[in-house]
Amino acid sequence: MTRLRCAAYARYSTDKQNPLSISDQIRKCKEFAVSQGWDFLEGHTYHDEAITGATDERTGLASLLRAASEPVRPFDVVLVDDTSRLSRKIADSLRTCEQLKFTGIRVVYVSQGIDTESEQAELLLATHGIVDSLYIRELAKKVHRGVEGLALRGLHTRGRCFGYRSVPVEDPTRTDTYGRPLIGRAVGNRREPGRHGASDFR
Repeated sequence: MTRLRCAAYARYSTDKQNPLSISDQIRKCKEFAVSQGWDFLEGHTYHDEAITGATDERTGLASLLRAASEPVRPFDVVLVDDTSRLSRKIADSLRTCEQLKFTGIRVVYVSQGIDTESEQAELLLATHGIVDSLYIRELAKKVHRGVEGLALRGLHTRGRCFGYRSVPVEDPTRTDTYGRPLIGRAVGNRREPGRHGASDFR
């Protein structure tokens, strides 16, 4: 019996999340491959850091799809920790799976036990996709509410601001669950020495 060759894809959404999330997702995929007696290809792990799953314009995902479309197929299976890592939009998720299926590659979502080779895969993907989609929509509403609140208080609403650069203010007395200093609240502006009109937005 031929041993299946496995690639893996991982993603996390923002720079506020733990970068180790990528290695943790890859580790779970590798453990799954070993448990199935499949070959995990270290040279075919793809990832996107601090990129939302609401878009499919991701360099890691694009690299995965390019590799999958090579004349000599480099792997047989793509392992993903869960459906939200591949995409938070049902249409994008199904389209990506169809692209891979066209090249003879199946996708296995490790945490949820979904295998696109299964007859129930499309139904399961749609079900989980609805949950993933609702999450991103609710998150967008909360972000908009927060930005609106900043604007009403006359504060900067993030993004690029001419003459300023964003500088995180770490609180050395408090740490998050990963032991990293928490980012404190804005404490004002500081003019950057040697540059007329340039200051740090805190």
